Amino acid sequence: MLLIERYIHAVTEYLPEDIRSDVGKELRANIEDMLPDNYTEKDVHQVLTKLGNPWKLAGEYNPQQKYLIGPGYYHKYISILKLVIAIVIFVLLGITILEWIIAFPTDGNYIDQIAGFIGDLISAVISGALQGAFWVTLVFVILERTETETGDLPFGNKKWTPDDLPEVPADAQGKISRGDIIFEMFLTILFVAMIYLRPQLIAIYQNIEAENMIITPLFNLERLEVYLPVILIMAVFQLAFSIWKYIKGWWTLPLATVNAVYNVALVIVVIVMLTDITLFNPEFSQVIADITHSSAELVSNWIVRSKWIFGLFFVGTNIWESAVPFVKSWNRQRK
Repeated sequence: MLLIERYIHAVTEYLPEDIRSDVGKELRANIEDMLPDNYTEKDVHQVLTKLGNPWKLAGEYNPQQKYLIGPGYYHKYISILKLVIAIVIFVLLGITILEWIIAFPTDGNYIDQIAGFIGDLISAVISGALQGAFWVTLVFVILERTETETGDLPFGNKKWTPDDLPEVPADAQGKISRGDIIFEMFLTILFVAMIYLRPQLIAIYQNIEAENMIITPLFNLERLEVYLPVILIMAVFQLAFSIWKYIKGWWTLPLATVNAVYNVALVIVVIVMLTDITLFNPEFSQVIADITHSSAELVSNWIVRSKWIFGLFFVGTNIWESAVPFVKSWNRQRK
């Protein structure tokens, strides 16, 4: 019966690949032993309800009992932990190297600079590993404690029933690309690292070969500080949502709904920032005018148009990104 297949698939999905087949056979035999002769779908429903939530049952079959994160999530936790730590370290190392290149000494005092550079690299690696581990662990603790897999929505507090079983995937319809998720995580971490840690690096650099380099930041750093808490919250949520998508692997209606809500919030934040004239450094447009030998008014008008174009493009992209998951989820449920 299809319901049994869905339950076995849901349990084995949380197990290491090398034991999935054996556990699937054993679980099938156990279910059949619990069923009466000439059983009906109602009998199957009752047996599966008695067996309980698939991801909890998977923990009982898992020979590697790990309890930092529950057994049902442990292998995915380790996989994502390694991925996020690698991305954070890579981004922080890149920023550290960029800073060192910009501040490269011209007075011949190389030894102290190189020693400081090596120390900064080591610090970036340690900081990246700790930051990555902290945020990933926190997200998994929240997902596990709220039993996301039970009701498919965090904090749903919904008791699991066999009706919650996902369909056994027959094709790639509705599948979430792991590559897209990894790229999404990379962009999120890179953006936050630049905006939150080193926003002054987003700038125009002049007289690069001279001793007195002129750096003109894009943002008014004091004004940017007002938005940093919101940016950090949005980024943490984006990371958590990426991890949730990585765990699920397929678009569902709850995932699509949360994705749409997040995109709406993101659009609002971006539009507010784009329309805040005090957020951008007025000297930035003047420097562009000097470089291009144009009037400051012309450059200012060009920047305003560019912000409008970017805003419209951003809104359109997010509308598309919000609609597609609903279509994929609906198509998958239809099959």
